[in-house]
Amino acid sequence: MTRTLRVAFIAGAVGFMAAAAAIAQTAAPAAPAAPTGRAPARAPRQGEVASDPIRCWWKTDKTAIRVGERFKLVLTCGVVETTGLTVVPAVNQLEPGAISLTPFEAVSGVRLDDVVVAPWRYVQYEYTMRLLSEGFFGQDVSIPSLTVTYNLQSAGAGSEGRDQTYLLPPLPMRVLSVVPRAADDIRDASTQTFAGVETRRFRSTLATVAAWTAFAFAAVFVGLALVRATGQLRTRDTKAVRPLPAPSLLAGCLRALRDARSEAAQAGWTPELRSRAMAALRIAGALALGRTVAQQYVENGTPERPGQLSVRTGLLRRKRALVSAATTPMAIAGRLGNGKVRGAQARVNAEQIADALKVFGAATYTRAAEPDSLTLNSALDNAVSAIRRLRVSSFWPMRTANAVARSFLGA
Repeated sequence: MTRTLRVAFIAGAVGFMAAAAAIAQTAAPAAPAAPTGRAPARAPRQGEVASDPIRCWWKTDKTAIRVGERFKLVLTCGVVETTGLTVVPAVNQLEPGAISLTPFEAVSGVRLDDVVVAPWRYVQYEYTMRLLSEGFFGQDVSIPSLTVTYNLQSAGAGSEGRDQTYLLPPLPMRVLSVVPRAADDIRDASTQTFAGVETRRFRSTLATVAAWTAFAFAAVFVGLALVRATGQLRTRDTKAVRPLPAPSLLAGCLRALRDARSEAAQAGWTPELRSRAMAALRIAGALALGRTVAQQYVENGTPERPGQLSVRTGLLRRKRALVSAATTPMAIAGRLGNGKVRGAQARVNAEQIADALKVFGAATYTRAAEPDSLTLNSALDNAVSAIRRLRVSSFWPMRTANAVARSFLGA
């Protein structure tokens, strides 16, 4: 009995101790985890988006190259810049002289201006690359992956984090064969076509014509300058006067014919008006044939004699000259018949002036009772149109252009 109680007592004590140990282990608090050395990532606040601190990419202007051919490689990196955090890349490793992309070689390069679009700053490099290694003909050769080193800087604490890396993937390039296997030389065929050659020939012809035209105008200007210089060096005669140019004479003829037509519309074609119109037509006819006209400078108030026309010239020092010519319709017809007047338009001008002279001559020197005003007006209008065209062609640019045209045409 005593032995039985002793065994039961020992068994109860052992059970009690086991139960107490189990209860103590269950109620004990969990031990804290050992620190990993890295702070847990902060969850983005409201309005923020989780993003990598740096993003890089690159591209080439060609996907297939030849050995030794130069091509462009553009590397772009976007780094975060905020008031609290700044990403600083190691740009010295990206300089053209420091970058290593074997078997490719960086011939040259330049860093372009940074572009800031908050919260990003974009840094871009442009390299000129080439492949000089042999044995890659007809193969795919990748531009090796590039490691970009950067670190994070905190603006508040001023601390700088440890260096981190960003790895760009390889960029495949196709290396073309320099020449086909069956070729026996390495000369490249010309890419020019007949259309391209014809286009360049047409452009060269236009350039040649423009150049010769410019040379012609330059020669005219040089000639005029030499004539003026030699004229100033000559001994001037106080009695000698400079003859009026053809444009001024024709302008005087037009003015006289317009005045005569205006007066005739009111009082009819009087003998005085017909005489004044014939004097202007004779001067215009002489200029159309290339003849000289008689010119005499007179004082203001000197009356005109029959057959003379008063013409004023000069801008500051106005002068008055009396001009006249003895041109007849028969003289004009004779010059037209022997081919002295060149050019279709010049012949038409001379013919219209001759017709007007015939009409006004018949009205002035015949015994008809009353001249036909409609016939006189029509002849005068045709003559005025011819004199206007003649005056335009008498200016020096038109004279030079006509002379050049005749020389090219062999006229």
